[in-house]
Amino acid sequence: MPQARLWVIAIIVGSIFLLSLPTFSQPYTTTASVLDLGMGARPLGMGEAFVGLADDGNAIFYNPAGLAWSQGLNILSSYETRPGIANYGHISGCLSHFGFGMHYFDFGSVPKIDEFGNVLGSFSYRNYILIAGVGVKGSVLPFLGQVPVFRDIAFGVRVKFLRVDTLVPGNGGSFAADLSLLLRSDWPSFGWPFITGYGLGIFLENFVGPPLRYASGHQENWSKKVAIGFSMELMGRVILATDFVSNTGLRLGLEWNPLPGLAVRGGLRNEGVYIWSLGLGVKFANFSLDYAFVAHPYLSDQHRLSFGVVLKPVRIIKR
Repeated sequence: MPQARLWVIAIIVGSIFLLSLPTFSQPYTTTASVLDLGMGARPLGMGEAFVGLADDGNAIFYNPAGLAWSQGLNILSSYETRPGIANYGHISGCLSHFGFGMHYFDFGSVPKIDEFGNVLGSFSYRNYILIAGVGVKGSVLPFLGQVPVFRDIAFGVRVKFLRVDTLVPGNGGSFAADLSLLLRSDWPSFGWPFITGYGLGIFLENFVGPPLRYASGHQENWSKKVAIGFSMELMGRVILATDFVSNTGLRLGLEWNPLPGLAVRGGLRNEGVYIWSLGLGVKFANFSLDYAFVAHPYLSDQHRLSFGVVLKPVRIIKR
C-alpha cells in the first residue's frame, strides 16, 4: 500500500532526526547501565538486534510495543555469570498487551580492605530492576482506529524501577519511563513473494525520569538512548535484523530455522569494539530453550541460557 510506505518513510526520517540529537551519553557509565546487559538468550545470540522484531517475551525489554501481539501467558527466564563472579538474570511474564519482570545483578561478597591491604570484613553489591510494560495497537485507539495503516502499528510504554543495595552511602534508586513504536506486517505487499514479513521499531529509552539518588547525596541522570530497528523474514525460515543505537552503534542479527522447532542464530554488535555472538534455540510443544555465546575481544567469553513456556488460552465451547 502506498500510504503504508509513506508511513514507513516518515518513521525512518523521524528516527534519523532523533538519533542526531546530542543529548545521549556513552554506555556503561552509570549504575543504571546494568540494563545494557540485555535480556534473554535469543536476542543476545542475534547481537541484540531485536527492536524491529520483538515477537516474543523479550519484547518487554527491547520494544514493549511488541506486547500488543502477545497471546496467552508467556513466561521467560535467563541466567548467566559475568565475568565469572557476578550473577545476572531475570524472570518475566507477558499476557495479552501487558508484561512484567524482575532483573537482578548480584556481585556477591566484596572484601573491605584498608590502606595497608588488611581485610576488615566484607559487603555485598546488588542491583534489582522491576519493569512493567504495555503495548497497544493503533487500531484500538480513539481517532487512530479509523485509519487503515494503524492496524499494523502498535505503541508501547515501559516503566522501570532500579534499586541499588550495598554500603549505606551507596544505597539508592529511582524510576524512569520508555516509549516505543512497532510497525509489523506478516504478509507485506511489496510484490516480492520471498519476503514473508517485516518489522520496523523505535525505542526511546529513559524518555523521562528523575535522577538516581543515593544516600550519600550523589545523583546520576538516566542515560537517554534511541534505538531504531528493522527486521525482515524471508520465506518463513530466515530472519534478518538490524538496530541502530544512539550511544553504541550498529547491531546485526540472523536467525535461521532449518527444521521446525530448531533455530540457529548469529550476531554482531559494535560497543567500541566489534563483538560476535552465536545462538541456538529449541522449541518443543509450549516450551523453549535458548543458548547464546558471546566472544568478546578483551573480556571473558559470555554464556547465557534462557527457558520459556507459553500457555495458550483455552477456549470453552458452549453447547
